[in-house]
Amino acid sequence: MTLRRRALFASAGGLGVILLGFIFAISTFISVSSSQSKINGLLTPATQMTDSLLLAQAAASGDLADYVLTGDEAALASHQSAISTTNVMITNLLDTFGEEDPALVALVEKSASAQRAWISEDAEPTLVAMADGKQPKASRLTNKEKALTTYDAMISATVALQDEIEIQRQEASDSVASSARTLGTLLILGGLLLVAGFIGYFIYFQRWVIFPLMDIRKDLQLSTRDPMHTHPIEPLGPPEFFSLAKDSESLRRQLVSEIDEASAARKGLTQDAPLVAAIRAEMRVNSSLHCPGIAIAGLAATAEGVLAGDYWDYIPISNTRVVLMIADVAGHGPSANVVALRVRAIIRTALAKGLTLTDAVELAAESTKHDELFVTVLLIAVDVAINELEWLNAGHPPGIGITRDKDLFSLDATGPLISSLGGDWEVRTHPFAPGDLILGVTDGFLEGQAATSAAEETQAIIQILRGLDGPVRQNPAEIVERLVAHVREISPRWNSDDVTVVALSRLE
Repeated sequence: MTLRRRALFASAGGLGVILLGFIFAISTFISVSSSQSKINGLLTPATQMTDSLLLAQAAASGDLADYVLTGDEAALASHQSAISTTNVMITNLLDTFGEEDPALVALVEKSASAQRAWISEDAEPTLVAMADGKQPKASRLTNKEKALTTYDAMISATVALQDEIEIQRQEASDSVASSARTLGTLLILGGLLLVAGFIGYFIYFQRWVIFPLMDIRKDLQLSTRDPMHTHPIEPLGPPEFFSLAKDSESLRRQLVSEIDEASAARKGLTQDAPLVAAIRAEMRVNSSLHCPGIAIAGLAATAEGVLAGDYWDYIPISNTRVVLMIADVAGHGPSANVVALRVRAIIRTALAKGLTLTDAVELAAESTKHDELFVTVLLIAVDVAINELEWLNAGHPPGIGITRDKDLFSLDATGPLISSLGGDWEVRTHPFAPGDLILGVTDGFLEGQAATSAAEETQAIIQILRGLDGPVRQNPAEIVERLVAHVREISPRWNSDDVTVVALSRLE
């Protein structure tokens, strides 16, 4: 994922969290405001009016009893005032609740109905008897059981209204407190998320921007300070930085190639220029040759001038079969290159004529009877039709094979090196399926490493090959470049001998 997409996703995620938090905070605030408004605008006044109603109903009953006992007109006036107060409170309560709470309206109406029943059964008959001067009758009427029952029913109805209002008031208060706690918790979580976001952004920025840039900068500095620019620039980080490092590495490789070519050209000026040009043209690998299902890439570098005793080549035998040849003539310079040119031509011709690997090597050995130099050769014939390879190793460093599953196999020596002493050579076979890889090198490549023994040198190469992922193992040119860059960086003796390294991949 690109750095830009990561930034967009992170920004979108952060904005989403902020919006969700904002929406939740607004909804909580609205809930708190609504509950507080209900408490202040409805339930608190209703509680006060219900308390006044209950007191007025009790006062009306007490004043009626005083009037019956004493006949005092002041008690009668107080009773009438209390009844008037209850009517006003009931009306106010009905107006306050309106259509907002049908349950409370029903309780108010129940209290009003109970009050009317009490007045009908107790207050009115008692007042009529007192008006007629029948005080004993009035006393009996106000103390009869039905009068007492209707009074208790009135008071119970009003108390029930009072309790319901108090319950709703408590629920609203609890809702306000709960919403306030939720809002406080949300603010704390928001603060923690903000801090976590800053920390995450800092870590993300360090990991995906600062650290990759520092690593790429370090590689660039090391490559720049090295006169031969051999330190590789490792592609890493997000795709933008990966592409930058990859392009920088391509530029470094191109510069190194041009530097090597210029250095070789300067040394080659001391040699016979026309002859050198002709020999180089003859030894050049024909890159237009191709076998389906196989990819090949190689590099040959000289220790002196532009002529080498090391070389590699490949010879297509048919549409499904190709032979890879890697050879190393003892010594380097023009004399080694002449022997290399002769051996290469003999083997190429023999294989093109359909001779076996053994026949081709025997003919090459016959041509060296009068030479003081010897030659090591590794011939690898790959047949994609049967997923198999066969090889002949005439004293050459073993070829390294890595299967698709990263298992190791070795193309060991199958006979002596090619020299005037002759010898016998055999051909061996091994499965070679799609996804497999072969690497062949000359001793100059192994001796160029900083390892202390041939076994350590080979193990270092194997470790690099096994660490390659699938797509890279299908790209032999990249494999060669990586190996050369790695060895040149650590090598104390890179220019001490001719160097050849070749990779062959079975394509999937």
